[in-house]
Amino acid sequence: MPLFKSKEQRRIERDVQVRQGIAQIQRQIKALAKNEQGYLEKAKKARQLGAADQEAFLRQTLKRCIASRRQMERQLLSIETASQMKNQAESYAAFAKSMTAVSQSIAEVFGATDLTKTQQEFERAMVQAQTMEQRMAVFLDMTTETLGSMDVAGDDLMSDAELDRLIAGERVLDKEVAAGLKQIERELGDGR
Repeated sequence: MPLFKSKEQRRIERDVQVRQGIAQIQRQIKALAKNEQGYLEKAKKARQLGAADQEAFLRQTLKRCIASRRQMERQLLSIETASQMKNQAESYAAFAKSMTAVSQSIAEVFGATDLTKTQQEFERAMVQAQTMEQRMAVFLDMTTETLGSMDVAGDDLMSDAELDRLIAGERVLDKEVAAGLKQIERELGDGR
């Protein structure tokens, strides 16, 4: 067993003591209620027997028992109320600790974030992006010029008219393929 207990250990021990005290008072109230019932039955029996002195004694004992039970019930009510107030106070303390932690986190984030530096880096990135865009435009212009100046090999492969029909979506066949197809069609036509 450690020599010194933590706050949490002491708090738990206090909670246990409160619960034990409440349980003990509840047991005592239950016992007093049982005694009340017993004294009441005995007082009735004494009245039936005509034992006035015994009945008077039992009536006084019953009054003291009822008074004791009511006092214990008030004590229980006080302890339960105090326990609830303690729980509320602990809740408020937990809330306050949580808010303190949140506040410290916000302060740390705020201190760690240099918005001036972030803004400067953003502006520099935007300038670089603009420069990159300008360079890309120059590159595309140069590529277009280079490709436009190149001689297309085999201008005789397809006429401009065939190219126009191809662009328009018409089916255009190579001259040799078209001639081959015509030859096949003729042969098939002759064979029929």
